Amino acid sequence: MNLAPYALYPHQVTGVAFLASRGRAILGDDMGLGKTRQAIIAMKESAPGGVFLVICPASLKLNWAREIRLVDPAARIEVLGVAGHQHPQPQWVIVNYDLLTRHGERLRAVPWTGVALDEAHFIKNASQRSSQALRLLGVSDDKRAGVSGPRLVFLLTGTPMPNRPRDLFNLLRAVGHPAARSFIAFARQYCGAYRNNYGWVTDGASNLAELNLLLKEVMLRRRKDDVLELPPKIRSWVPVQISIESAWNANQDFLEWFLRADASRPNDTQFLARITRLRLALHKAKHAACAERIRDVVATGQKLIVFTCYTEGITRHRKALGAQAVSITGADTAKQRMAAMDAFQNDPGVTVMLCNLIAGGVGLNLTAATHVIFQDLDWVPANHLQAEDRCYRIGQKRQVTVEYLLAEGTLDGYIARLLEAKLRLVQAVEADELPDASLLNELQNELARLGPALLQEAKAARASGQEGTRLDIIGEMVAALPADAPLLETGAWEFPSSKDPKKSYRVSFGRGGHLQCTCPGFEYRGECRHVREVRKTALAI
Repeated sequence: MNLAPYALYPHQVTGVAFLASRGRAILGDDMGLGKTRQAIIAMKESAPGGVFLVICPASLKLNWAREIRLVDPAARIEVLGVAGHQHPQPQWVIVNYDLLTRHGERLRAVPWTGVALDEAHFIKNASQRSSQALRLLGVSDDKRAGVSGPRLVFLLTGTPMPNRPRDLFNLLRAVGHPAARSFIAFARQYCGAYRNNYGWVTDGASNLAELNLLLKEVMLRRRKDDVLELPPKIRSWVPVQISIESAWNANQDFLEWFLRADASRPNDTQFLARITRLRLALHKAKHAACAERIRDVVATGQKLIVFTCYTEGITRHRKALGAQAVSITGADTAKQRMAAMDAFQNDPGVTVMLCNLIAGGVGLNLTAATHVIFQDLDWVPANHLQAEDRCYRIGQKRQVTVEYLLAEGTLDGYIARLLEAKLRLVQAVEADELPDASLLNELQNELARLGPALLQEAKAARASGQEGTRLDIIGEMVAALPADAPLLETGAWEFPSSKDPKKSYRVSFGRGGHLQCTCPGFEYRGECRHVREVRKTALAI
């Protein structure tokens, strides 16, 4: 491949080569490192005459079309669901996840050369959206049947594990990793799975050191600090005094109800209704403090982004700020989002971007901002990381300050502690070097103290009547490594059968870069003790 004409950063050259060589792989770079560009170039260079499908959130469709044209100005592009972006013979088709069912028959009839899934963590759950996407990738419902279909499948996500290890299962299925043949086997090994009277509970985490190595077989992940010389990003938690009586009453009502609730008979519907009322009350109570911080930052001549979970807050801020503010919510079209982004980036008179945390947290380049304020806290750390990095990415040359506003003395404190604890869990799974056992034990103890917030985390389990709110996060994170397995000159590892001394099994690397074994256990589950031993000994370097 000749990559010289593309003026890539060194890490992007490595990323293009990784994707092109693997065929099916996960590119898990930090937000802002140019995953979209790397995927487009890898597809174009690997198959110049191919036809390609891009599946992404609706808000990112026009951004993908723009990026494709930057790489190939003559590209024939069709954007499904956007007027004026049709083409009779497209080379690139861009569709959002929500339109996969409507256009599924047409899309499945095309022999795609390559498919890119942007924000690939969208397929983490068992949903119709995930099922449609996996079918287009050639993933069979029979998890042991392997994959077929497109030669190139690139999963792009800055947050491969948004919340917990089970979120990785469908991503591994999509790239054909054998560890994803059996969800129960995967969950028992990496999710601390256990059975109760209602079935399997898979909310936890276990064997994270091994999971960390498994991911490296199919995923390339780089962090900004490792590949770019960006200015520092400073994150701070800012306590806010609450004086609105209704917010204090909502906080007190929730805590009193929670303390009276019977843990053996959890009521998911009632819990969500009560905690939603509390979060909305806290959002309103922090509005004045957030508005004051906006005025302070604008007065210094800087641009800033404000993220909130509620459209009501965006409406109030925009009314007060007038023409100096633009906004992005879930109700905006792709064209409206692009117009707001371009105005914020290029118009000196537009100094504030007001964003819904989910709708505005992905796919935007807002490097004109040097300040980010979160008026509300979400339960999922990945949502905050995605949002922070709208301005902390390639092209940013100034220090970025991120502020999280906390309603002092309320449930906000629980959510903040939960976010910090879960961020450390995510970092442990994705880290180049695992933290030591003392830090992992500290994380386990911290999670055990987060009572109310953990109720939200156990939503799926509560819905089926699980007793209590158990969330096993650590499990066997730091296990003693076994003795080295004998390494053959062929690059494979050989293990004698425990039942038949005359028989042996061989572990080797498959075409996709993952480990595979000839034993019956691997054939059935996609994992076995032989593969785990090799992963721990030969790859933990």
